[in-house]
Amino acid sequence: MDLRLSELQELLRANAQEFFEREVTFERIREIEASDAPDTQLWEQMVQLGWTSLPIAEEYGGQGGTLLDTSILVNEACRVALPSPFTSTLIGATAVQAHGSDDVKGALLPRLADGLAISSAVLEADDAIYGDPQTTSDGSTVSGEKRFVEFGATSDVHLVTATRNGSQGIAVVSRDQAGVELSPVQTIGAIPQVNARYNGAAVDGWIEGADAVDGLRDLGTALTAFEAYAYAQKALDLTVEYVQLRVQFGQPLGAFQAVQMRCADMATIVEGSRFLANELLWKLDQGEATRRDVAMVKAITSKMAPQVLQDCHMLHGGIGYMQEYDLHFFTRRGKEASLRWGSARETMNVVVDNAFA
Repeated sequence: MDLRLSELQELLRANAQEFFEREVTFERIREIEASDAPDTQLWEQMVQLGWTSLPIAEEYGGQGGTLLDTSILVNEACRVALPSPFTSTLIGATAVQAHGSDDVKGALLPRLADGLAISSAVLEADDAIYGDPQTTSDGSTVSGEKRFVEFGATSDVHLVTATRNGSQGIAVVSRDQAGVELSPVQTIGAIPQVNARYNGAAVDGWIEGADAVDGLRDLGTALTAFEAYAYAQKALDLTVEYVQLRVQFGQPLGAFQAVQMRCADMATIVEGSRFLANELLWKLDQGEATRRDVAMVKAITSKMAPQVLQDCHMLHGGIGYMQEYDLHFFTRRGKEASLRWGSARETMNVVVDNAFA
């Protein structure tokens, strides 16, 4: 695997940086958080830039990009702490393209390329990360409860893991219908989430197979692991900049060996997480990632992110704990990403279970 950016990826990164620098300030992020909903204007701009069509095959109106291509955009969105349904839609679009029938792909992928937002409803009430779906479908409807559905209150479509006639699969469910009840959930990262209850909700399509369910989980886990890295990297960048400017005892904090060593330690584990997260996305692109691979990388990044974020706050001192200062955006987002789709303990249990299977 070559981690050097291709010409296309360099262009994507430059365009994303220019866009976010122009359009997204931390004051705007505060307004988005207060509204507890995505910024529709920003979403429309991202659609117009072609970001939602990037991972979709050309035959469905997309650009045929890879997960590594789209991770460039995910990284830049994380670096401005933008709460956006882009990642959740990327997860859904990639899962549909990889596992959906021709009818399902034909019905969803062109709409996703044009800006349809999609959420994944996977986690059951029992919190089992890789347990069998308890939600059931009779073919035309689906019933059950899912927890922590990201952007579930605003996404147009939910991908609901369920069991039908004893077989696992994914039900395609339109959000805006009487059979879907949504309860908002407050989280540390201020990423809008809901608990969703489906009471005979109409099913618009069905993606058959346990492989589809596992594939959706793996995509969600891998991209959330990448987000955990991205938030930690941005917090580290802010901290390195701060210790070079903050003067204490007549010299910058960064001149003290203890501070230098702490920053070096953080840089080492963050950079290691970058390699692991990118390698995992590459393996998913190649169809080579195993459940153990996914769980191991998520366990590592879920342990790394809170540790680095805590150290960043420690080196900032009191200012790092003020809401007026911007570091807290990345701390809250990073800690939440370390928990979404499996905490370090939960995903390490998956690694152990697979090692002895």
